[in-house]
Amino acid sequence: MKKITVLLVTGFVLVGGSSYGIDAMGSAFGNLSVAQALGQGRGNFGVGIGLADATSFVGSFAYGLSEYSDGRIKLGLSDPGDNADAELVFGVDYKWQFWSYGPESSHPFDFAVGAFLEYVDYSSVSALQLGGQLIASYPIVLSSGRTLTPYGRFNARLESLSWDLPPQSVGDDSESNLEIGLNGGVRWEMTSTVNVYAEFQIDGNDGLFPGIDFNVM
Repeated sequence: MKKITVLLVTGFVLVGGSSYGIDAMGSAFGNLSVAQALGQGRGNFGVGIGLADATSFVGSFAYGLSEYSDGRIKLGLSDPGDNADAELVFGVDYKWQFWSYGPESSHPFDFAVGAFLEYVDYSSVSALQLGGQLIASYPIVLSSGRTLTPYGRFNARLESLSWDLPPQSVGDDSESNLEIGLNGGVRWEMTSTVNVYAEFQIDGNDGLFPGIDFNVM
């Protein structure tokens, strides 16, 4: 665990700034997910808000593709401020859980690897983000029998930005940067079908991301 933490922090320091000197766009969705997979055939509907550099409201649907993998579709509205209009933002992600914590396992926590895509088109700039992610979480069983699960996500992604320049303007209207991000939060299993999340994100769109999801399948 200590080695993993050192590697994540080192990567954040070395890669965290944009190689072209501009701020990262960052995710409008946050993470709002633990490493544990849903389970095959299970489906969760979720909603969340982003109280960050860009204010957002999002909905998602996650589906268990197998016992240890699931995919998620996300759609929402993101308002970057600066008198700009709120715009639709779309995303998908996938994770595969390859470590499972439990009494019959030697692994110290749940661990998953995955990929994600996110796209938004504001009035002056559009952004496409494509990257990979690592998610670690540790379920703590409460006296009620429910779980409280701290989790963290590290992501590395390619952000491709494209600006809408005035006609006959001179200059480059696109740029691609390697960026990284960190998310840390906790999931509270409120009932057998309802989970509540509280999360902080550092990735260019820094802020708080509370959310809730409901098991519907």
